[in-house]
Amino acid sequence: MSDTTHATIRSAGLGDVEHILAEYRQAVAELPREESANLLWRPYDEFKAAVENGLFFVIENAVGSFMAGAGVFDLPGSVEKELGMCYVKKEWRGYGLQNLLLQIRICAATLGHVPDKSGDDTATKSFAALITGVKPANEHSAANTERLGFEPLPTPPSALFNACTSCRTPPAPDSGRKCCCDFFYLSDARRAEAIQKSLQMENWSRTRNGHELIVTLKIRHLLDIDFRNALHDIVQELRVQELRVPTPGKQGR
Repeated sequence: MSDTTHATIRSAGLGDVEHILAEYRQAVAELPREESANLLWRPYDEFKAAVENGLFFVIENAVGSFMAGAGVFDLPGSVEKELGMCYVKKEWRGYGLQNLLLQIRICAATLGHVPDKSGDDTATKSFAALITGVKPANEHSAANTERLGFEPLPTPPSALFNACTSCRTPPAPDSGRKCCCDFFYLSDARRAEAIQKSLQMENWSRTRNGHELIVTLKIRHLLDIDFRNALHDIVQELRVQELRVPTPGKQGR
């Protein structure tokens, strides 16, 4: 491996579907069980829908080899969106790619649900809550999630449990757990902070053990001027709304 690796992050297309799934299947087959258990699979239809909506992102090197991936998933019957299916290949861990994928998905998921105030400039906007699930044993991912400002979600919406039907490592019947994951949501203040940081990025660069990884952003949400302007406006709106929007899961679902 040379001293520098150049990579890109982009939205996956339908032509990437089988290749991405092959990478995930290989991870499940080859990683130790305690490690592969942290790879939270999604039903195929949900994964394909995320790709079709431009909400599944891949990081790949200069020759197109998969390095990492993650998606945003709509929850049926709910406005909330779940950030899930994150996987970073072992040789590329330690470069902060999970954080990069979180930041990119926060921007994309927020742009995907910009609420209408119906012409009333004084009305409160309510952005779709962003939720993610982490297995309690996955301490590294839990730390990354908390670092970006995600907080425990007291009462997860029932739609979050739909994906449990495809779970490879469900909780033991006597564990008292409905799901093997703990769920977290992102506050308006920390969402605004994450979006602002993403807007300031030109690329992503991290060095580990003397090796530098530079990831070029090929993300329409951050390159298109109209999207950037919308994100700037959203940051201001989120900061205004910070103290007004109730915490997800505390509304008697």
